[in-house]
Amino acid sequence: MSFTLLLTDVISPLGKALEHELEREPFKLLMPSAAELDWSNPLGLADYIDKHKPDLVINTCGWEEAYHSGGQSLLLSSTALLAEHCGARNIPLIHFSSYSVFGGDGKGTHSEKDEVSPLNETGNAFAEAERMIVQKLEKHIVLRLSWVIGAYGDNLLTRLLSAFLAGASVSVNRRLRGAPTALSDAARVAVAMAKQIQCGAENWGVMHYCSSDACTEDEFAENLLQLLIQQQLLTAEPSLTLEDSEPIDEPLSAILGCRRARDYFGIQSRSWRPSLLPLVKQWLHNREQIKAAK
Repeated sequence: MSFTLLLTDVISPLGKALEHELEREPFKLLMPSAAELDWSNPLGLADYIDKHKPDLVINTCGWEEAYHSGGQSLLLSSTALLAEHCGARNIPLIHFSSYSVFGGDGKGTHSEKDEVSPLNETGNAFAEAERMIVQKLEKHIVLRLSWVIGAYGDNLLTRLLSAFLAGASVSVNRRLRGAPTALSDAARVAVAMAKQIQCGAENWGVMHYCSSDACTEDEFAENLLQLLIQQQLLTAEPSLTLEDSEPIDEPLSAILGCRRARDYFGIQSRSWRPSLLPLVKQWLHNREQIKAAK
């Protein structure tokens, strides 16, 4: 029996990772371009859904933009439309969210039941998107992620790589803790959930996923720096500065308890460490391709 899945975004790094993961699955995959679907047009989205009749939607629209100042509008507008139209048609939705919905409560690990209390505009936008989904849509999974790393886009890994290989001064905070999660790993989890939903799973609600290895920001930077030294990839010696202050606009902990994903879907967390070298090599390959294209 055919199962149609609508992937709302294949442009962002997370969307690309999902597309790559889904290529190996037997789903009928819908990936509308901007010319096919305008996320600011409610009637256009309704017509698209009624025409193609997806059995499940995975939403990353606006997810990456929401981490940048003033970039939250796409997340909010697209989520509002999806929550309304999927809710009206009883279409399940897997929606990506973020640890940034939590605040300065001092918890080392956040569970799915913890109250949200965002400290910045990113967290406020993700929290509002979650509220819209919970209010309008019965069959939903809100999947919160910790620090996301990958060879593409703007994330902790790519920022550190750019600075280290330029021999620049890098400032990292020894108070901030997270569980770095590869884009491919996050995509793996969402696809595993989708496959079980296809088979009749009825497990809904807020869920968490992050890697099994927690660390501080400076520990991650040190691990990356040592790998670059071992691989003889540094052409200049970077300067690493450690900050010991508590930021007022960022949760101290991005570590998430993943009990529901494990209990409901049997998903086991993976370490980020084995993926670090492949990600570095992929980032270097991407950089060489960009240079060659200029």
